[in-house]
Amino acid sequence: MEDPHAPIARFLRERRESAGLTRTALGAIAGVSPALIQKIEQGTRTPTIEALTALCDGLAIPEPFRDHLVSLSLSHRYDKPAPVEAVVPATERKLLDSITHPASLQVFPTFDVLAINAAWARQFPRLEPGTTLLEWMLLDPAARSVVMEWERQIHASVFSFRMTSPGLVPRARIDEIVASCSRAPEWERLWTTEPQPPYGIDDPELLVRDVDTGEPTMLAMHNLDFALPRRNWSLVVLVPKTTA
Repeated sequence: MEDPHAPIARFLRERRESAGLTRTALGAIAGVSPALIQKIEQGTRTPTIEALTALCDGLAIPEPFRDHLVSLSLSHRYDKPAPVEAVVPATERKLLDSITHPASLQVFPTFDVLAINAAWARQFPRLEPGTTLLEWMLLDPAARSVVMEWERQIHASVFSFRMTSPGLVPRARIDEIVASCSRAPEWERLWTTEPQPPYGIDDPELLVRDVDTGEPTMLAMHNLDFALPRRNWSLVVLVPKTTA
C-alpha cells in the first residue's frame, strides 16, 4: 500500500489549489502557519489531528472526506482493517435476496460489485458481480439511459475514487481501473477535474429511469457497513424517495 501520509498531502494540496487559495491565505483562515502547510503538502511533516482538523475546516472539506483523512492519519497506529473475504457467504446472499429494492454488496472506494439481488439486476443491467460501477457507468451504453444526470453522477464517483483510493487500495489495482476506464472519451476530463459542489456524499441519491415505467425516479442511497461480522464490503441499498 502507498504511504498513507502521501495521499493526505496530495488531497490537501489539490483541495487548496481548487479553492484558489495560497498557503498564506489558507493559513490565515485555518490558523496554521504557511510554512507548516508547505511541509504537510510536500509530505515532509505529518499533520497532527489538530492541524488536520483546522485545515479541513479552512478548506470546507465534506465530513466523509474529512473522516477519510483522519482515518489515514491514524491508520498506522490504530486501524485494523476488516478481514479480506474471498467469497460472499450464503447468509449474506440471502440477506440481499430478502431486500425488495435494488441492493448490492460493494467494495469501496473501488466500487467493485461482489453480489446483487434481482431488483438490482433489473434496474442496472450488466452491473453485476465482477464489474465496477465506474467501468459500467463509463463503458456500458445502458448506463447513460438508466442513470439520469449521468454527467454529475459519474463525475462525483470518479472524484471519490481518485481522492480516496490512494493509501487504501494497492497501486496496481488503481492503475488497472484507470486503464480500463480510460477507454471512455470523457475519462481524462473527469479524472483531472473536480465536480462542482455540493458533491452529494452526505445525503447520496441517484436519479434513474424506472425500469418498469420509464419515469424519472429519485432513489436514496444507503451505504451500510458490516459491524458484526466485519467485512471488507458494504451493503448498498437504493430506496425510492418520497416527497412527504
